[in-house]
Amino acid sequence: MILHDSVFILEFLLTRYSKIRGKKTGDPLIDEPGLKVTIVSDLMLLENQLPYFILHNLFHPIFPRLVQNRTFRESYQNMTFRESIIKNFGYRHKIGDDSKFRHFTDLARCVRVGSLQSPDQRKYKKFEHVFNADKLHSGGVKFEAFKDDFSLDVRFENGCLKMPRLVIYDSSETILRNIMALEQCHYPYTAHVSSYVDFLDYLIDTDKDVDLLVEKGIIKNAIGQPSSVAEMVNKLGSGTTHCGSYYYDIAVKVNAHYSNPLTRSLAFLKRVYFGNMWIGTATVAATLLLLMTLVQAVSSVYQLVQDKNPLDKS
Repeated sequence: MILHDSVFILEFLLTRYSKIRGKKTGDPLIDEPGLKVTIVSDLMLLENQLPYFILHNLFHPIFPRLVQNRTFRESYQNMTFRESIIKNFGYRHKIGDDSKFRHFTDLARCVRVGSLQSPDQRKYKKFEHVFNADKLHSGGVKFEAFKDDFSLDVRFENGCLKMPRLVIYDSSETILRNIMALEQCHYPYTAHVSSYVDFLDYLIDTDKDVDLLVEKGIIKNAIGQPSSVAEMVNKLGSGTTHCGSYYYDIAVKVNAHYSNPLTRSLAFLKRVYFGNMWIGTATVAATLLLLMTLVQAVSSVYQLVQDKNPLDKS
C-alpha cells in the first residue's frame, strides 16, 4: 500500500507541470485541472501523510533519470526530488536548503515558521486578550501589510501593526487546521502557526474587522462574504491548547498603545475632524476663520483700550 501511494504521488508530481498539459490524454490527473486542486488539498491532510524519507529513498536516486524524458525535462531540469516537491506545493524560494520536514503537512509548517525572526529569543507566555482590529484602529493603531503569503512575522513599530498578507482560499481552512493539528501533537511548545491563528482570532470578531484588514491589504478574501472569513478564523482555534504564544510581546505592546489615553484622544480628533479630505479642509478653514476672528477681536480691544487711555493721547 505504501509503495502504491508513493508511485501515485510521484506520477502526480511529474504530470502536474509536464509539457503534456493542455492535451487530452485520457489520464484524469492531466485532463482535469480541478482534480489537481483536490489532490493537493488531500495531500496536505495529516491522516494522508507518508514519511518523506520513504519517498526520498524510493525516488531520489532515480529522479534525475526520470526527468530526462522530454515530457518532464523542461519543468524539472536540474532539480532534485526534494526541489520538485517544494515547487509542486508553491513553496519554491520560500524554504531554506537546510530545512528538514517529515512529510507534506510538516513542509507547509516549515515554510511558515521559517519566516519568524529569532524565535528562540522570544518570551512564550499566554496573553488573555487583544482588542479587535476595528477597535484598535479607532484607538489610533495603524495597520500595514507586507506581501509574503506564507509569513507569520508580525511587528508593532511606532503605533503600526505590520502583518503579512494572508490569502484566504477555499482550501486555506483545511491547510491551517492540519498544520495546527500537527503542532498539537508534535510541536506543543513551538506551535507558532496555532499562535498566529489565535492572534488573528483576537483581531477578527465581526465583518467590520475583516473589511478593515482587507482594506489594509492584510487579508485577501477569495471565499466571498466577510462573514465567511470571520466565521472561519473564529472556529479554527476551537479545541486547541497553547503552552505559550510567540506573539505575547506584540500583544502587550498593542494593548498598551491602545490603552494610552493620549493616543486614543488624538485618534478621536483625527477621525472626527480629519476623517477625509473634505472634513479636513473644512476643519482647517474653520480654524483659520476662528484665528482671524480672534486676531481681529484682540486688535479691536487693544485699539479701544488705546483710545481710552489719556496718557497715550498726551
